[in-house]
Amino acid sequence: MMAMISIKKLNPGMVLKDNVYSKLGGLLYKKGTVLKDHDQEILFAFGVESISINNSEKDTELSKDSQRVNKVLNQNLNTTNNYSQNYHRLFQLISRILKSAQGNPQIPIIELRNTCEPLLEYTLQNPKILLNLHYNDNIAKYDIVHAISVGLLSYTISTWLEIEQGERMQIALAGLLHDIGISRIPNRILNKTKSLDVFEQEEIRKHTIYGYQMLKGTKGINEGANLAVLQHHERSDGSGYPLHLKQEQIHIYSKIIAVADVFHAMVSRRSYREELPFFYVLEQLIKDSFGKLDPIIVQTFVSMITQITIGSRVLLNSGVEGNILFINSQNPTRPWVRVDDQIINLEIDTQHFIKEILD
Repeated sequence: MMAMISIKKLNPGMVLKDNVYSKLGGLLYKKGTVLKDHDQEILFAFGVESISINNSEKDTELSKDSQRVNKVLNQNLNTTNNYSQNYHRLFQLISRILKSAQGNPQIPIIELRNTCEPLLEYTLQNPKILLNLHYNDNIAKYDIVHAISVGLLSYTISTWLEIEQGERMQIALAGLLHDIGISRIPNRILNKTKSLDVFEQEEIRKHTIYGYQMLKGTKGINEGANLAVLQHHERSDGSGYPLHLKQEQIHIYSKIIAVADVFHAMVSRRSYREELPFFYVLEQLIKDSFGKLDPIIVQTFVSMITQITIGSRVLLNSGVEGNILFINSQNPTRPWVRVDDQIINLEIDTQHFIKEILD
């Protein structure tokens, strides 16, 4: 049974019976969407006065069940202490692996898998964590934080791509270990704040080969994960390294980790530059999807992670703060932002851009 309801009476958890369009004909929501708190504000902004709601007993119960499940998940998973403890354990383990990798150690894959698994599942249930992976603290610890962040991002992206669970774990492990070969690079090169010369650049590029050689034959890691460590700097147009592979020659794991690697590196402060704004980085990824990065992976990543930002408090380049109100799927890096009683459409107002996500 279908019921029309005024936007003023909209409640979170209601299920759309039909698609909802703006007055100009643009699709705002697809039928079957479970509405959230901020959706009422978005519909008001687009001048929508009423929508059709499926109020059958079955759908109502499903909606209530969904809310109950989400509430339980949030109570069980959204615990800062649990996340911090699991993160600390993984941080310590990655630190130990990277230090021992300077020799010729046996990588503890089973321990690594067991340690990262709770963090991976927590991130799936609390994806806003992905908005705060940028790193701007002790530069000396960047390699550890970067490894964890690429692992979390790669696992999440592979989930969004609906890759099978067993493969997702291999992708996560490859993400955690993708830069293990860096441990073989001299510190005088890694810590250099000035531009690297040609020979130093060539040595840095060898980390992919070193990493592949270190992991080759390790139990618990499949060949796709090994190839991801070797190929994550390859690019579809052949401009990457170490083998200058192109398109289908590059393993899907490698393509996923490449997107995660580039994204986290750009949003983080490095020894040679400051961190770059979140939405600016996404725009750069979109540009690189034309020839360098896989377009389907980039599109999926940008589409999903921008949806996570809805409702977030942000700082505009003008110095004012607001909340992200709406993301247009056709232009996801230029959202609508509510500043007090004003709505700024960044698609139209090109003088403004989001400088920082505050929460």
